[in-house]
Amino acid sequence: MEKNMVKDKISRREPVFGLVCNLGSTKLAEMYGLSGFDFVIFDREHGSFSFETLEELNRAAKLKGLTPFARVTQNDPKEVLRALDAGCMGVMVPQIETREDAELAVMSTKYPPEGIRGSNWKTVAAEWGTVKPSDYFRAANENIMTILLVETRKGVENIEEILTVPGIDIVMLGTSDLSSSMGYMGDPSHPDVQEAVRKVALSAKKAGVPTGGGAVLNKEKIRQNHENGMVMFFISPGDFIVKRFTEFTDALRSYFV
Repeated sequence: MEKNMVKDKISRREPVFGLVCNLGSTKLAEMYGLSGFDFVIFDREHGSFSFETLEELNRAAKLKGLTPFARVTQNDPKEVLRALDAGCMGVMVPQIETREDAELAVMSTKYPPEGIRGSNWKTVAAEWGTVKPSDYFRAANENIMTILLVETRKGVENIEEILTVPGIDIVMLGTSDLSSSMGYMGDPSHPDVQEAVRKVALSAKKAGVPTGGGAVLNKEKIRQNHENGMVMFFISPGDFIVKRFTEFTDALRSYFV
């Protein structure tokens, strides 16, 4: 099993950059790698692609040097199992609100005795049975990442208990859903939401758990976030592509005004 370079960098608190993507295109996945990103999180919660497509997306990403993850639709051991068997190097689990939620997420990503992941060494993740089972299980437990998504008021309130669970690799902040949960739908920049984000970041830093969130093209803000323990930065490719295309077409039309 390949080494998870993103997990390795995060363990050293080195920043990594990637995408949370609900676009099921293997061609785009190749382009992300060619663009220099470190990782891609294929978003099954907000995407429409199947597990079969996820397997192909993972293969395309790995061919171009990207570490692929999946955002699963819910905190369900069976869905986590299918994403990992499809070749993902980890999963982002949404709606983490309690210590019990975090425990289930971590256990779902680990083979026994560390966890409850169903055992199968004849999948794409295990090179179709060509790897010695004991070697594969050990490598999987070492390399698979557990990414917890805190995105509700309840999750913020319970963050200190959540962070006591062993095996959490990183906590990601979902500010869009968090703002909705706090009564500020569509306004993640609201001071109350930003205060909740700071609470999670400071609690995670105190617990020695790295954090991640949306990237901003502001050098000082990026530095500040990194100093506060944020090491995993991402953008949404759909939003990015539409904005850049719009800038281009607006510029073209301006020549004829």
